[in-house]
Amino acid sequence: MKKLSVLFLSMLAGSIQLASAAEKSYSLPLSNPGEPVSIEIEVYRGSVTLIGYKGDTIEISAKTSAFSDKDKGLKKVKDTINKNTSVRSTKGLKSVKSQSMRLEIEEKNNDVEISSEALNQHLDLIIKIPQRSSVEVDLHKGGDINIDGINGALELEAYGGMIIAKNISGPIVAETARTDIVVSFSDFTKTSPSSLTSHMGNVDITLAKNIAANVNIQTYKGEVFSGLDKDFVVIDEIKKSKNGQKQKVVLGGIMQAQVNGGGQALSLISYSGNLYIRKGK
Repeated sequence: MKKLSVLFLSMLAGSIQLASAAEKSYSLPLSNPGEPVSIEIEVYRGSVTLIGYKGDTIEISAKTSAFSDKDKGLKKVKDTINKNTSVRSTKGLKSVKSQSMRLEIEEKNNDVEISSEALNQHLDLIIKIPQRSSVEVDLHKGGDINIDGINGALELEAYGGMIIAKNISGPIVAETARTDIVVSFSDFTKTSPSSLTSHMGNVDITLAKNIAANVNIQTYKGEVFSGLDKDFVVIDEIKKSKNGQKQKVVLGGIMQAQVNGGGQALSLISYSGNLYIRKGK
């Protein structure tokens, strides 16, 4: 993530409301109310929930719980190399479990970054953001990414949990490793293509009945289930560089359905899971 000049540390900011040792909230005013908002979120372990609303502040609620990989299928290895290593006595001492939270929030000219790199804590974030926001979320371990009611561009990546987005219009680029992607489109952008990719999970989408799109599907081991009125047909993919020096041709392998006459591309890809395409109201 790029570094910005304005920094709020949740451990230090006096305006943060402290509900308990592991819960904090913060209301972040934007520099330029009413203008476009760009938000980047990176969490090492936890979950991220984003709720779009008609407002001009970013309302952050964070809750942590201790997490340890200790004794999860691992056995302790005794040190036989340095026999002179002394063992510190803990007699008369008690173990103190950390309940502190470090959450960094940076904002400059409506560009916002929220990050937590703590390895030994599970952080659950619930954030209300302006509906017009463009969002990038990178979640390494833990729970899911949940999105509701955001109209801006979405770039989402979850390595361990699911991606669930509803009432969005895209464009959206989302990717999971082993889990599902579930998306419901209330509208669909005409500006940029969208792509949903799960390596080992399913991709499940619902399209509002008035949406026009070219739905492209591709799966290597899974099955495809469609509730659309339009049938899927095999297409060829031909790409050429602008200067004409490079060409890429893929014959077959991709199927497409032109929904409501066709429009911007929406690509669904799963390497071993199933694809589900549903028709909404």
